[in-house]
Amino acid sequence: MTPHGLTTLLLCAAAVFAATDACGVESRAEIQINLCSDPTRVVSALALAAERKPTTIWLFDSPTLELNRAGLRLRLREHDKESELTLKVAGQNCEQVSPALLKPDGKCEADLHGDALDDVISLSRRLEAPARARLLAPDETRGAPLVAALTAVLEPRQRTLLTERRSATGGTALLPADVARLGPSSVRTYRSANASYVVEVWTLPGGQQFVELSEKTGRNAALARRAELTRLVNTAGLAICRDQDSQARNKLATLAR
Repeated sequence: MTPHGLTTLLLCAAAVFAATDACGVESRAEIQINLCSDPTRVVSALALAAERKPTTIWLFDSPTLELNRAGLRLRLREHDKESELTLKVAGQNCEQVSPALLKPDGKCEADLHGDALDDVISLSRRLEAPARARLLAPDETRGAPLVAALTAVLEPRQRTLLTERRSATGGTALLPADVARLGPSSVRTYRSANASYVVEVWTLPGGQQFVELSEKTGRNAALARRAELTRLVNTAGLAICRDQDSQARNKLATLAR
């Protein structure tokens, strides 16, 4: 191997998720724009069509949102007959994340809220029917039974990341002792045949609704593309929420109440 080839190989190994000419790999970002117009108006103004079936989402956190305050999010997503448990860990640097941690199907990418980029690791695992049933059992909605059920279904990588972040933020156990199952929320996804963005409408058990327009793109193009999407939304006469922080905390707070 030539010296140049060796240098290229080392650069690729060290920066799999960075934007680098040597590897031809570009890091990704997800643009997220919170909309405050009525969901029906959003769907009409953007000429969107709904996917056939909604997704059911359960979130897990304590009444004081202890996990969210530590940059952690635990989510159970159910679509058709499939169930997937995802751990998200915010406040990362994707360029420094070991590729081995993300294999085979994890990811590290930036979330863009307003003008702020936040690198987030996502690790997911599919759950078989018995594990799903245990998580959703009527007597395991909170506290010790739910802690046991969650601990049993977390895969090793998820458990390791959760332990590291909990330890770094003052947590003394893998999960808060008063962790609760929050939901279910119904999430309907809408798309346009002529656009690459999607719109999600969350409906919480109490009827509260949250609307988010999102699109994935290259990290270096994210701010410019967000400006384009903002102009699109404004031209359609839709209202962009003044609060462009992640809606996750607002959803959790509403569910916890």
